Amino acid sequence: LFVWTWLITAFLLIAVMPVLAGVVTMMLMDIHFGTSFFSAAGGGDPVLFQHVFWFFGHPEVYIMILPAFGAVSSIIPAFSRKPLFGYTSMVYATGAIAFLSFIVWAHHMFVVGIPVVGELFFMYATMLIAVPTGVKVFNWVSTMWEGSLTFETPMLFAIAFVILFTIGGFSGLMLAIAPADFQYHDTYFVVAHFHYVLVPGAIFGIFASAYYWLP
Repeated sequence: LFVWTWLITAFLLIAVMPVLAGVVTMMLMDIHFGTSFFSAAGGGDPVLFQHVFWFFGHPEVYIMILPAFGAVSSIIPAFSRKPLFGYTSMVYATGAIAFLSFIVWAHHMFVVGIPVVGELFFMYATMLIAVPTGVKVFNWVSTMWEGSLTFETPMLFAIAFVILFTIGGFSGLMLAIAPADFQYHDTYFVVAHFHYVLVPGAIFGIFASAYYWLP
């Protein structure tokens, strides 16, 4: 499954990196060459910058976390002494997360004044992304269930990853609800959600992988 997650991550990178390159180029043109892509004074649209940046920015967090999903999906079966539960569903869930990451970017922008239809669409799409993520967590727990567990360092990191990532996922579900997000936006709640997802996601994944694969 590690290979699957890296393959899907590679497709995400190919898709979103040109968008980042484009938005940075447009911004530099605005600053140095007098264009007004994002400058309201010259007829540009500052909100367009947010749209284009978050179109890159949201898949980017999955680029960082999907390889960790793959690593944890290799480590948990090894230290549970049983095969990964629901391998096929894990592959489909990874693909679904990657696809949905492209249609949820404006959940960072509920408070900038996008139309109600847009807010509803992005709210439901963001809630939908919790389904494949929940499938993954369920499969990891099911793999450990009644397994012959040995709690070595990689496994401890993997278990901590699952627990903390689940907490982060629930906080993300709270942020997905537009009326609630009006209250949470730009508060430390968002920072906490981000760190609950990315610190265990990326960092614990790296530590678990290092202890597992490196000699």
